[in-house]
Amino acid sequence: MLEATMLCFFGWLLLAATAFKYRRDLGIVTPSAIRALRLVAALVLAVALFHCGAPLTGERFVRFLGAASIAGVTLVMLLSFKPVETMQPVRIALKAVRARR
Repeated sequence: MLEATMLCFFGWLLLAATAFKYRRDLGIVTPSAIRALRLVAALVLAVALFHCGAPLTGERFVRFLGAASIAGVTLVMLLSFKPVETMQPVRIALKAVRARR
């Protein structure tokens, strides 16, 4: 359950990075970069769904929704309190990707 919560947190963090408010601070301007971030976020959330540690039944979806809820509330609280520090992992990842080009 903990790993599902952490995966959901990073998925929500990537989705939050595509919001206009944070996107301009991170320097994301191209529509293809926005789509790529959203796609990676969706993949991370899908991985979280399949790592919930239960057979593919209703219990897995309940665990996923619980983990996603905990991660979402935590992210909103962190973004309200310290948005720059919260977006630091995304900033580091974007810097690494831009350096590879």
